[in-house]
Amino acid sequence: MVEENKPVMPTLKRMKVGDTELWPIDRLDVVRVTTGRISAIKRREGWKFQMKTLGLVVEVTRIS
Repeated sequence: MVEENKPVMPTLKRMKVGDTELWPIDRLDVVRVTTGRISAIKRREGWKFQMKTLGLVVEVTRIS
């Protein structure tokens, strides 16, 4: 089940390598910008995310 109002930034910052979170497709732009922003800020620590759209869901996985 996808939580409609789950905060993006705090959720992504709590993720550990291998964790996956889901958001509704309506939040695609916010999720895309926020993953890019966190990846840039945490670049020295090696943070990377993989983002996929699956139907009406955006799936984000922390890959490093």
